[in-house]
Amino acid sequence: MSGITGYQISYSTSSKFTKKTTKTVNATGTSKTIKKLTKGKTYYVRVRTYKSVAGVKICSGWSEVKKIKVK
Repeated sequence: MSGITGYQISYSTSSKFTKKTTKTVNATGTSKTIKKLTKGKTYYVRVRTYKSVAGVKICSGWSEVKKIKVK
């Protein structure tokens, strides 16, 4: 997808990304710091790009899920 507008980052405490435990944030740069994560807890993270066309968000598919433990 050329000319992307930004990224959506989805993270969850559930590997199945159930709605109750999932949050999505938008990022326009190439990095994003997510604050207020619980120390010692494991999170699952995935990313996708999006492009805004005429006020409509067109999204790519989600990336491979990465497992991260907060230090």
